[in-house]
Amino acid sequence: MTQHWNVAENYIKINEMPFYWRLGQSSESVPGIASTLPIKIVIDDKYDYLRFKPNESEWANIERAYQKNENIGFVNPESGQLHTYGSSVNNFFLNSIKKYNPVSIYEIGCGAGFSIKFLEGNGWKVVGVDPSEYSLKWSERLNFKLINDFFREGILKRSADFIYCNDVFEHVREIDIFSNLVYESLGSNGVFCFATTNSTRSIAIGDISMFEHQHVNMFTEMSIHLILRDAGFSDIEIQGGSYGNTFHVTARKSPAGLEMPLPDTGVSCAGYFQRASQKIKAFRKFYNESEKLNCYVPLRSIPYLATVGDFGRCSVYDSNESWRNKYIDGYSSSICSVKDVRFLPNTRFFVGSLTFYDEIKNMLVKKGFAPSDIFSIEEII
Repeated sequence: MTQHWNVAENYIKINEMPFYWRLGQSSESVPGIASTLPIKIVIDDKYDYLRFKPNESEWANIERAYQKNENIGFVNPESGQLHTYGSSVNNFFLNSIKKYNPVSIYEIGCGAGFSIKFLEGNGWKVVGVDPSEYSLKWSERLNFKLINDFFREGILKRSADFIYCNDVFEHVREIDIFSNLVYESLGSNGVFCFATTNSTRSIAIGDISMFEHQHVNMFTEMSIHLILRDAGFSDIEIQGGSYGNTFHVTARKSPAGLEMPLPDTGVSCAGYFQRASQKIKAFRKFYNESEKLNCYVPLRSIPYLATVGDFGRCSVYDSNESWRNKYIDGYSSSICSVKDVRFLPNTRFFVGSLTFYDEIKNMLVKKGFAPSDIFSIEEII
């Protein structure tokens, strides 16, 4: 049997995994952008988080994808996320802005600009920063102010009172440099506010479902504290989002010499590669023993499918109706929806999402599947 992954003391690598950066109308790839890439995960020893370690060729491929006018920004009318995840983060940003009452506000990685328009509708002026053609097109369509470039030193013409970002912190290759740059771009007592993925539970059990080429960072609460404290921030507050498994974070620019105490979270990346190796082996056994296997939440199932060399054999399902009949690059089967779920005997479901597992399992049971035929990675041993 071909080994599609390998693990060592200081890394885990999947040799080939579909590159998720858009939802396409067909399985045809885009010239110049690979449909599959390897993914190698290491531990950042200084800040204790998991990092995707791309080589320069792989990173160049990712950056080419960022430049395209594609649906890599989820929060737009076609995403199906506007009134669920989008509403959760927008209300978080609005409440934080109301608390600190800033004048100059910037959103880094503003994508389609719907957080900007939401805040404008509530009386706040925001300038977006985003390098993509995608963002430029939406700024012209919705008429919001955009700096169409990467966030870098000197790009803001004045010190900011408030900088926020959504689904950016996990995408930045050198997160310590980025955090320092945000700190330097803020004025006295300025506030940094962001939403990012919470990988704490997955790291604790050895889950690989959060592996994604664009998500180069996978954080615990402790790692975020370490990164922000090292950049100079204080008054660091981390809470869970109201939708999905996310961190909502606020931090203030500290007076010189002020040091924040660290929380006692008890979760570390130590031993993660050994835990992940056990989970992958358990999934392979489960996969080979399943007469017919469907997967729910394709983005979270694909890392596991890649470890067994499955690039389209399993049917993949998602509750987001806007994803129906779309394709993820590198996976030859289109995405099915709840409407397509039909009970078939001798069929198992693997649910890739830990966050929505109970909700999805209850739906599948109502469709006629036995609870004993529905699994998360926590139940596969």
